[in-house]
Amino acid sequence: MKNRTLGIFAAVVATMVLTGCQQSQKAPSQQQARLLAAQDADLQKQLAARQAEIETLQQKHAKELRQRDLELLQGRARIDTLQRDLEKGINERVKSVTATVMDENAKLRQEVKQLKTEIANLKAKAP
Repeated sequence: MKNRTLGIFAAVVATMVLTGCQQSQKAPSQQQARLLAAQDADLQKQLAARQAEIETLQQKHAKELRQRDLELLQGRARIDTLQRDLEKGINERVKSVTATVMDENAKLRQEVKQLKTEIANLKAKAP
């Protein structure tokens, strides 16, 4: 009976030791789970921060693109205005030169006509 009691006692002690080991093994896994949860929370915060940063950069980039597009449109409008002014200036100069040339041409024709008349008169007076 002593052997039997000793065997039962040994079995109970072994069961208690094994149960205690299992609980102590669960404790580190709970700690690991908490650590992993904390790391996961940190990573989620970092991810959210990166996504916010990406969104901010995308908005900034879009704003810069809109600004450059506006500047491009303004530049093109200025170029168009300058081209029209240039063409207008050229046309005005051409008209000015043409008018001057036409006036001189008319004066020269009148002078040529007078000279022809004088030559004809001189030839008629000459014996």
